[in-house]
Amino acid sequence: MPFRRTLLWFSFTLFAFGYPFGFAQQSSTAPAEGVLSRLMPQLASQFELILSPRADGHDYFRITGTTGHIRVEGATTPTLLYGVNWYLKYVAHLQVSTNGLQLGLPGLRLPAPPQTIEKSALYRLRYALNENVDGYSAPYWDQRRWQREIDVLAMSGTNAILIERGTDLVLYQTFRDAGYSDEAIRRWITQPAHQNWQLMGNMCCFDETVTMELMKKRAHSAKNLIDELRSLGITPVLPGYYGVVPADFATLHPGAHIITQGEWNGFTRPGWLDPRDPEFDKLASSFYRHQHELYGDTSIYDMEVFQEGGNAGNVPVSEAAKCVQQALERAHPGALWMLMAWQRNPTPELLAALDTSHLLIADIMQGRVPFNDRDTTFRGAPWLFGGLWEFGGRTTMGAPLYDYAVRFPEMAQRKGSHIAGTALFTEGLDTNPFAFDLYTEMAWHATPVNLQHWTDGYALRRYGEGDLHARRAWQILLKTAYSYRADGNMHHGERDASQDSLFNAEPSLTAMRAASPAPDVLRYNPADLAPALTELLEVSPKLRGTETYRYDLVDVARQVMANEARIMLPQIKSAYDTKDKKAFSRLTSEWLRRMQLQNDLLRTNQYFLLGRWLSYVPAWASSPAELDRLNYDARSILTTWGERKASEQGGLHEYGNKDWAGLTNDYYMPRWKMYFNSLATSLDTGKPPKPIDWYAFGDRWNHGRKHFSAMPSGDSYAAALAIARELHLAPEQVAASAQLR
Repeated sequence: MPFRRTLLWFSFTLFAFGYPFGFAQQSSTAPAEGVLSRLMPQLASQFELILSPRADGHDYFRITGTTGHIRVEGATTPTLLYGVNWYLKYVAHLQVSTNGLQLGLPGLRLPAPPQTIEKSALYRLRYALNENVDGYSAPYWDQRRWQREIDVLAMSGTNAILIERGTDLVLYQTFRDAGYSDEAIRRWITQPAHQNWQLMGNMCCFDETVTMELMKKRAHSAKNLIDELRSLGITPVLPGYYGVVPADFATLHPGAHIITQGEWNGFTRPGWLDPRDPEFDKLASSFYRHQHELYGDTSIYDMEVFQEGGNAGNVPVSEAAKCVQQALERAHPGALWMLMAWQRNPTPELLAALDTSHLLIADIMQGRVPFNDRDTTFRGAPWLFGGLWEFGGRTTMGAPLYDYAVRFPEMAQRKGSHIAGTALFTEGLDTNPFAFDLYTEMAWHATPVNLQHWTDGYALRRYGEGDLHARRAWQILLKTAYSYRADGNMHHGERDASQDSLFNAEPSLTAMRAASPAPDVLRYNPADLAPALTELLEVSPKLRGTETYRYDLVDVARQVMANEARIMLPQIKSAYDTKDKKAFSRLTSEWLRRMQLQNDLLRTNQYFLLGRWLSYVPAWASSPAELDRLNYDARSILTTWGERKASEQGGLHEYGNKDWAGLTNDYYMPRWKMYFNSLATSLDTGKPPKPIDWYAFGDRWNHGRKHFSAMPSGDSYAAALAIARELHLAPEQVAASAQLR
């Protein structure tokens, strides 16, 4: 059955921050229909989509219709699609999620909305993604995988998305123009999983040399992605040029003013060319010209000057920043310079001479420090309230929901607020669908949301029916993993995220986190979260077949087991310190058995598979040698991260740790087994344990070629129940315990 389609022709242009969303991009509903056909083919024909401007020029959606014929109108394609999503959430109790779909039974006829639903867009921008997504999630994704992500983001109302892929070829062409040889510049450009840090001026020259074939493949893919965004009325955000150069640039261009940038976490940074230097304008012009030829123009360009360090040397920062902005303005009149508010950036000096009406600042510190003075410190520049609840693509459950549901709308409604929208800024994708759903919805709420009430609604649409145990499970999760908020405490790591798993830590009896910057303490009692597993196991059997339930069951069981490691490790340490060999043997065997139970659980769901991550790599390689390099690139970002200095002294090892089948049983478990064996030998001999070169262990694994399945196997419910029984959380065990009490 074909789509019901209505087109209202309009020949005006909507403006936001001075850049147009022209009608030519949104004159047809066909791209939106394509999203529905891909995500929900069984329901798509029941929607009539209409692009229709409102007389006042504001963006909006309106929902009307009858049973089986749902009419959604909107002024722009992203808002039109979010109107469909709003209907699914609040009328049909269905869900499109980053981690699974819940779209009802086959043959479902969509119910009529009880009355007309109309909502105006509160903000001009609903932006995604963090620069690091191109390292921790998407460096090797194929077109199909990227299309899925774009579809989900579009259904979530996103109207601006960062695309970094393909910038390597722009850099290559730019520096070839500047006199570099083919080999020299390809040796300087970093491989895909590490490349975004080069774009931010953090590092260069790791896992060299990039091939021309790979850059061309990435450029072709990037063009397709950017074209798809434009067809959906989504603004592609592209990297801009702010002065990053190879460190030897002055050798080819004597007299060029290059400021050495020192190190970033053990990596040598690229050089920074003084933007006042005549060579800067030549490079910027070349960069934007090649970028235009490859991908066309856009209206937002991302540039991070002095990201996480760097230095200006004797260059006046204000003058340099003004030159960067002027170069962008010459190439793209009226475009916005987007930059992060992160750590000390942007400094007052950087902002002082800029035209702030042509800036866009993504404030990603709001989940860590409750800043209330950004309108002043950003000098009136428009800014986005950031959502950053995980680092490194880590799989831990948790997010500061209070800051999104309460603080954000309160701040946005203040008189004179310059909040221009939202910025989904997680470092990886497809974790914490609960937080994703709330955060993306907050762009449509003018007032704070009651989180308890909202969570009950989430449980309903997540599984399709009102189930008491589902509601209880999600209320427990809300009050534990999702209960923390920004407090300004800077002493316990990245507290805008939740703790990672000690199973994934470099083995030590005193480990408090896996990634060195991760939180070292839990911000809730793990015993308070554990009953959520029991409740999920008691959800009605007829609801257990959905993708969403299966994902949640695995995720919660995984989190409960990970939390147990924090209880067990001090017990193991105590047994070792007191030389209780019997207790040490029992506890370490139990630790390894629990890791195996976790791996058995993780392999049952597609979102927790190392093999899925690695399966995207081979298609990008043009030779066996290149495949070896790319596999190393993809593996190392998860483990050692980089070379020895960066991994050990820079503390980058385990930054991208993940609870994934394959990583757990083939990387993390063997390390702990080796470590426990060394301690057991020490207890037997009375000699200190021999030191273990963990970097060498990781580097060997990174160069390995073992195959891991990209397809899930096993029964998620059975695996979660096995974990529950191991931890005395199975429904029958809890019931028996209650009777004894």
